[in-house]
Order: sequence, then structure tokens, then C-alpha cells
Amino acid sequence: MGAFYTKQLKWYIINRHYFIKDGGFLMNYLKILLMMGLLVSPAVMIGHMQPVIDEQGCYHYDEHDTYKHVDLSKALRILATKILAPQKLIKGLVSRFYSSEKKVKIDAVALLNPTQTVPAASSIEPKIIWVGHATFLIQMDGFNILTDPIFGSVKVGPFTLTERVIPAGIKFEDLPHIDAIVISHNHSDHTDTTTLKALAKKYQPKVFVPEGNKSLFEGMGFKRVIEHGWWEKMTFMKNDRSLTISCLPAYHWSIRFSLGGYRKSLWSSWMISTENNHIYFAGDTAYGKHFKEIADKFPSIDVALMPIGPTCEGENRHKLYHIDATEAVDSFIDLNAHCFVPMHYGTFWLGEEHFIYPLQRLHAYWQEKAAAMHDKKLLVARCGEQYTL
Repeated sequence: MGAFYTKQLKWYIINRHYFIKDGGFLMNYLKILLMMGLLVSPAVMIGHMQPVIDEQGCYHYDEHDTYKHVDLSKALRILATKILAPQKLIKGLVSRFYSSEKKVKIDAVALLNPTQTVPAASSIEPKIIWVGHATFLIQMDGFNILTDPIFGSVKVGPFTLTERVIPAGIKFEDLPHIDAIVISHNHSDHTDTTTLKALAKKYQPKVFVPEGNKSLFEGMGFKRVIEHGWWEKMTFMKNDRSLTISCLPAYHWSIRFSLGGYRKSLWSSWMISTENNHIYFAGDTAYGKHFKEIADKFPSIDVALMPIGPTCEGENRHKLYHIDATEAVDSFIDLNAHCFVPMHYGTFWLGEEHFIYPLQRLHAYWQEKAAAMHDKKLLVARCGEQYTL
């Protein structure tokens, strides 16, 4: 719908001279659009950042977002030479973004001490359980929400991309009824086909996805897929209580299993709000101005679920599409949120950048920024443990 709103505004700008002599007609036209929900206020459309869509229909988070995460011609050459060795191809694609060589032996279970919880059927008080990676069960005001659900290893089709090294913090069969799912983008570690098909079959929840992803999720069996552009939101009711899901910007990229799908769908972060609480889910993102814009729109964010991996030993080598632990703290300060909960580390083997450095750098930089943290809280959630916020 975001593209439709933009077309409506452009249509008026192009044709505005026809309405100079008939302001009454113009006002009536705008009122009709507002009543039909086909136009939002110019402050929403113009006052906040919007993605850039180029002539090929590819999304960019701004005009400077020109980095080629995937070189299609090079990828096709690799595919041609590796087609008979798919596991080698997948290993090569992983190494393109992460260092997967085990330089040190890490016992992830001993390091992170995960547990498993059987959550209550629902909760009025806001509660979270970190299931692993970017997956949380959020319970608030009687609603149960999952973020980027994945309960197994990361797969590309039938092939395992990277193995899970700690168990999911909740067994799938122990999940309560799920009312809503929010999806940040279509990468396999955030849009897991196996988990999502099982959720569609068992619960048929509402699924909130960024623009360009609706057909993907309908193909997984979901019947209530809500597709949003940045700054769009939806409120729905349950037992006389309301939940609002707001689609917000992120600095990332998208691709599924087709090279032709590179950047053809949007990515996002999300705000999950009840009458008294706001929980921000950052998804995957680089550092950018969007954090301050989100803070302007939501001045009282209770909890920010922030990615901290990959975090390199030195400079962030992934800074065009991932914040590291130090940038996550800076982003949290920009958001002016109250409680920082780290995620996106320690779940899949993707090298030391996801195990050794994220928490080390997070704690060190939090202390370094202590002057700005006098009223802030750092909650390093144990995987599988329930926290009342």
C-alpha cells in the first residue's frame, strides 16, 4: 500500500494546477481518500525516511545504498562450476558473509547455558523469552507474538546452511496459541520455511511482513498476511484489548533462493505496542538515522531487542548491513529506549563473530558509555528463560 500512497501524492503534485480554481473539490477529494484509508497525512509520507525503489524494482534503504551484496554474473559463474557440488556451493556462499572456520573450539551450551521453558498460555504483564537468534516469544496484554521464528538449523531448500548449536528456548510443541508473527526480512535465518509452515498449520496467526513478501508467506499456508511499508501500522483486538504492529525502517537487504529476487522485497524493523508498553524489534540492520526518527515517533520505548552479531575483533566488516555490539549500543542510545536486550548471536555456528566477541564488546562498551546509561538497563537474556519486563 505504501507505493499506492506515494502515487496518490505524486498524482496531486502533477495535477495540482487543475484544482487552484476549485479548492472545494480538492478538499472533498482528499477527505474521500482519507475516509477510504487510501491516503495518509503528508507528515507520515514526507516527514520520515522511505526506501528508494530503482528502475529495476529493487529496494534500497536510501540513495547511498548501492553496495552489491550479490554479484549476479559472478554468482552465475560459480553456480555453473559448482552445480554438481551443492554443499560446496553453500559453503562458499556462507563464507562470502561470515568466517565459518573454527579457529577455536567453542562449547556453545557451556558458554551460554541455555534452558527450555514451557510458557503460560498468555500474560497480561509484558514477558519475553529469547528462543535463540532473532526469535522471541513476546506475551503482553493477552497477546502472544513471535519474531522471526526459527526453531531448527538454517536451511536453503533441503540443504543445511549452518547448524544450530544451542536448542530452541521453547520446544515447538510447548508454544502457546500464537496470535501474530512479525518478520523483518526474507533471509533464511529469519524466514525459516519449516518453522513457518508448521506455525501456519497449527495456529493460522496474523503474519506481518514488509512489502514484497506477501506471496512468499501465502505459499507457506498463511491465510492472514499483512504486508506493510515503513511507517504503516495495524491495530487489532482480542478480548477487548488492542495490539498495534508498526512497520519501521531498517538498513539491510533482501534475497531468497532466486538470484533474480535480490532486493525485490523490503526489509524492516517493528514496534509492538499495547496501551501501556512498546517493544522494539530491530531485525537485521546497519547503523543509520532511522533510529532517531523512530525515537521521535515513539518517545517511550520500554524494550529494544537489538542484534549484536556478527561482532568482529576489530572494525565492523559488515557495517553496511549489520550493526555490531558497539553500534547496537549507539543505536539504543539514539532510540532512547529503557531496556536493551541483545539477540542475533550464539545460536548458529558462524564463527567467533557470533560467540566470543559480541557479549565481550557489548559489556565493555556499555561501561564505556556509562554516563549515558544512568537510567538504562542491560538485560542479557538467557536463552529459554522467561523475563517479566
